Amino acid sequence: MRTVVLIPAYKPEKRMLDVISGLSGYGFGIVVVDDGSGKEYRELFNEASKSSVLLRHEVNKGKGEALKTGIAYIDGHFEKPYVIVTADADGQHRIEDIVKVSRISRDNPDALVLGKRTLYKSSPILSRIGNGATRLFYHLATGRYIYETQTGLRGFGDELVGDYLRIPGKRYEYESDMMLISSDRNIIEVDIQTVYFDNNSGSHFDPVIDTARLHREYIRYKLPSIVSGIADYLFFILGMLVFSGWALMAQLCARVLSFGLKAILHKAVFFSERIKPIRYIVTCAVILAVETGMVVGLGALGMSPYIAKLIAGSGMIFLSIGIRKLFVKLGK
Repeated sequence: MRTVVLIPAYKPEKRMLDVISGLSGYGFGIVVVDDGSGKEYRELFNEASKSSVLLRHEVNKGKGEALKTGIAYIDGHFEKPYVIVTADADGQHRIEDIVKVSRISRDNPDALVLGKRTLYKSSPILSRIGNGATRLFYHLATGRYIYETQTGLRGFGDELVGDYLRIPGKRYEYESDMMLISSDRNIIEVDIQTVYFDNNSGSHFDPVIDTARLHREYIRYKLPSIVSGIADYLFFILGMLVFSGWALMAQLCARVLSFGLKAILHKAVFFSERIKPIRYIVTCAVILAVETGMVVGLGALGMSPYIAKLIAGSGMIFLSIGIRKLFVKLGK
């Protein structure tokens, strides 16, 4: 299985040539995407093209677009099976770590492999703050704990290419969306050492604008769940009126309607992400059974059905996270 290293680059320094040179001895395919760096960088990219495939954007489109351009090219020009390893152009990723991610990706082509940087006090403070915040947002959005959510060193097999090409993100939020749609897959973190040059001055990541874009994606990912959760309670109230206080029927109708609404919203809001039917049906069935039992049981104990519904619905948040983790462990 061949490895293709994809390097998106915008106004890179000469260290990019060192990365390409270091990789050339491993038999990897190398694809470099010049993301509209301008005429002053043409000589540097022409030098890079001697040992790699060079693709160009005439204007800067963002890291996400550069990655998609490279992934689409690889998908159309390299014979399957293959794995793609994305690496930054600034030399932060050591050659041996790129090779390590490549090896693990070849052994696990259905997984997303992440190069996990350990951030110490000596690491740039913006990197530490940004990673901590996105780590928390990712955990809240998916229920999964991933230490490194912003790494540019990633590996994945050709079977994931179709999903990643469907992501509409153009800039750094594209990598967050990759993480989100991979949250139900096997994600493998590999310890790597990241080298920072001049306090990471070569990075084009805007700590305010780009961080806001990343966190917006996590909110967008959870939006269908939030809206359907509110709708579920409103449907329940309506059901209590329609069925003259019959909590069981109100609960069943509310949940069925809210499950359908969530599926529709998730497809519409989060770039038409495909829902796995069996997993979704099983999750809905378990939540419906457990929550209905809680609503009816608490009502039998004299609790107001409206309060019982709130308590039961809140508990289902944690239950759904637990079911999700179980499916991930089972590889389903």
